[in-house]
Amino acid sequence: MEAADIGVGEVSSRMHDLARQRQQLSDDVNYLKAQLMRNNLIFSGIPEDNSTGSEIPAVTERKLRDFLHEKMKIDRETVDALSLERV
Repeated sequence: MEAADIGVGEVSSRMHDLARQRQQLSDDVNYLKAQLMRNNLIFSGIPEDNSTGSEIPAVTERKLRDFLHEKMKIDRETVDALSLERV
């Protein structure tokens, strides 16, 4: 009976360790997601030309770069160095 008690105790301890590790991993994933999201900006309200069905990404990118330079007064060199992605 003592051997069974020791086995149950070890299993219980291991389960507790695994639960703690899982929580730490979950916290790490949430932190990394937050870090990624804080560096992403989403723009809306910039008119699109959908007369042909959908504006091509290059046109959308040009409009956004122009908006950043002209309306937000960010110098052209900085705007051109930005990585943009349409979602």
